[in-house]
Amino acid sequence: MGSRQEPAPEELVAAMVWFEERYGGLFYPVMGSNGMEHGLNGDATGYHSPLGLAFAGVLDGDLTWGLDVLTDGRTAMGPGNWPHRVIDRSMDQRLEKHALLVAVRSWPHRTFTCFTPTGILPVVNSTLLPPPVPETTGPADIWWSDDSTAVQITLSHWPPGQDRWTVRYFARKPQQAAEANPTVYAALEWYETIPADWCALCHEFLPPGLTCTPATKYR
Repeated sequence: MGSRQEPAPEELVAAMVWFEERYGGLFYPVMGSNGMEHGLNGDATGYHSPLGLAFAGVLDGDLTWGLDVLTDGRTAMGPGNWPHRVIDRSMDQRLEKHALLVAVRSWPHRTFTCFTPTGILPVVNSTLLPPPVPETTGPADIWWSDDSTAVQITLSHWPPGQDRWTVRYFARKPQQAAEANPTVYAALEWYETIPADWCALCHEFLPPGLTCTPATKYR
């Protein structure tokens, strides 16, 4: 474990066996073709992460970075010099959030950037939003969704000193997506929120006021 070899604790061994049996070999794309890869790949080595005992079990293809899987099932990440953060409260929550994003990513949408202090999950005025989706929500993601609209808030950057959240408003009807600004600004009224200049879903720069209309792109 780490640079100093030592016998793996029983809880770590049990977590690795459970993970491999349940998720080993799982692969699926979300925003790009790299996809999410799951499995120990023959590496039965754990380590002491900043958040506790962990092992490398997930490669996030969209971020091109590996996630730590903690013995309690949470995932964590600390790219480069960014602080180590818990990303998902469980693997099942991670799968649920990705499934919902895949389900709505071809809908017209608008993208925003919201800034919060480090480690602060945005407090949201959800009066104008669709119902929350608890099974998709975790330390770095919040979702609301119904049959016609969906709103995602996901942690995208967390350099020292500030967190940056990507906010996406999806709607089946292009006109409803185009009118998302007042709803999003009201929901995040306590934070600086601005239109994003890049859509990671569509891989395009966003001129001011643009609504993405992927249409058949993901079919």
